[in-house]
Amino acid sequence: KQSKMADDTPTPTTAATAATPEAMTTSLVERLHFFFSNANLRQDKWMRTELKENGCITLDQLLKFQTIKSISTDKEFLIKAAGELKEEITVDAEKEELRRVVPFDWETMGDGSHLSLCCKNVPLTEEDKSEGEKAFYGAKHEYAVTRDELKALFEPFGKVGIVKLRFGRKEGKAYPLGMAIIEFENEEGMAKASAELLPKEGEAKEIEIKGNKLTFETVKPMKCFQKGAKRARDDKKDDNDKKEEEEEIKFEPVKVEMVKGCVIALTGLSDETCDRESIREAVSDILKVTKDIKTSGLYVDYTRGATSGNLRLTESKPEEMKELVAKLNDGTILIANSKVGSAKMLEGEEEVAYWKGFEEFLNNRKRADLEEKRQKKKQKRFSHKGRGGGRRRQ
Repeated sequence: KQSKMADDTPTPTTAATAATPEAMTTSLVERLHFFFSNANLRQDKWMRTELKENGCITLDQLLKFQTIKSISTDKEFLIKAAGELKEEITVDAEKEELRRVVPFDWETMGDGSHLSLCCKNVPLTEEDKSEGEKAFYGAKHEYAVTRDELKALFEPFGKVGIVKLRFGRKEGKAYPLGMAIIEFENEEGMAKASAELLPKEGEAKEIEIKGNKLTFETVKPMKCFQKGAKRARDDKKDDNDKKEEEEEIKFEPVKVEMVKGCVIALTGLSDETCDRESIREAVSDILKVTKDIKTSGLYVDYTRGATSGNLRLTESKPEEMKELVAKLNDGTILIANSKVGSAKMLEGEEEVAYWKGFEEFLNNRKRADLEEKRQKKKQKRFSHKGRGGGRRRQ
């Protein structure tokens, strides 16, 4: 049996086809540093159990890890790599065993909250569409950034130990919450990040990725890590906590009434210059609506960086919509100084699919909001008595 934490495991910087033994060793050093780190052991139940019960991880066990065996299956490389981590790992070459220099202990290592930032508004990708359907653009189904991309974003503050993307549950399946936990390896990195992103005074540094401005707050420690609190560290508690996190959120679903002839689908939008404001600016006059978002009756379903989106009116304007479609297609009207790939009014199955996707989007958003409230409630329940919440910047 091998570690099951692959979802939070960063990608090796050197591929399995590394050209030189030195490059392969360097990549293995990175892997071993991660697997034996406090950040990984806090979440990796299998490795914690092996180190606690047997005191070591064998080379045979490590060679079952996908990100290790993809670099090399040669034990000599593993031993050489471990030898470069003398302050972290001890090597018994004869028994082919690796041990931590400092055994992992919850009391001294903590839950990692003191080294972590909660990062929100992490960008998501557009949901895939089946042939003949154009579902509502706002529906999202996975993260648009990788853990490595987020890690690189925060490395200037200090060494990042782990990046954890957060998911909720729906009918037994995971869906993204648009949140990530960034855990630094040491207090220096966390202090620098907090000083710039969550300053007590002055302007906070803004960080943007793929068109989304990220927001931050500190992570509250669990109650069991309060001074003098008794922590239950058995595996049963780990499983119960995980089960609680995966319970499905129940709520009254949102129902959307379909309004026919109100949607225009756009493709071929510029992923560099296009935004909601430029779309609204280009189409409002011909649709005879105001450019005020609250009173126009026009909704622009578009996420910056995408190449497609939709226009949705609260009531049908067939003549104006037909004229707009024609002028967008012949290039008379440009969006963000660029001609669109195509524009068309949705009808039939495509229109039904759009409204179905719109309803699903509203329910996913409602579910995500409830999930976030549950997480905050859970953090509050386990946080220090009398302790205020983490500093937050909107």
